[in-house]
Amino acid sequence: MGRYHNQIKEKSYGAVVINENREFLLIRHKNGEHWDFPKGHKEEGESDRETAIREVLEETGLMVRIIEGFKEKTKYSPKPGVDKTVTYYLGFSMGKVIIQEEEIMEFEYLPYDQALERITFNESKEVIRAAKQFIDTYLQANDD
Repeated sequence: MGRYHNQIKEKSYGAVVINENREFLLIRHKNGEHWDFPKGHKEEGESDRETAIREVLEETGLMVRIIEGFKEKTKYSPKPGVDKTVTYYLGFSMGKVIIQEEEIMEFEYLPYDQALERITFNESKEVIRAAKQFIDTYLQANDD
């Protein structure tokens, strides 16, 4: 029995949200003041995607459309004894952001390079890199 036997496993679901200008939505959480993507925990009976869509809506007021074919996971330990996995989808939205003021300090839509720089955690930097590559590969094809 190792001392890590009782690791608590947490799962969250979120989305990398882009707008019609291909800017990335980042939000700044009050808890820790870090810049990241909207995400949160599942509610009873939700699918992974439904959780991601609801969390984006709750935190930013945006309805997002999930773009097929993108799914990235990050794993990290937010505190000792806890292993957290976050699954991110890619979502598109054109609405107006209305942040959830209890949890979120501010938000910004940023072009890729600035968004990459602004993101606090390396795990999330990897997610946005993957999203950018996906967008350039799959969405570019529709631009002709």
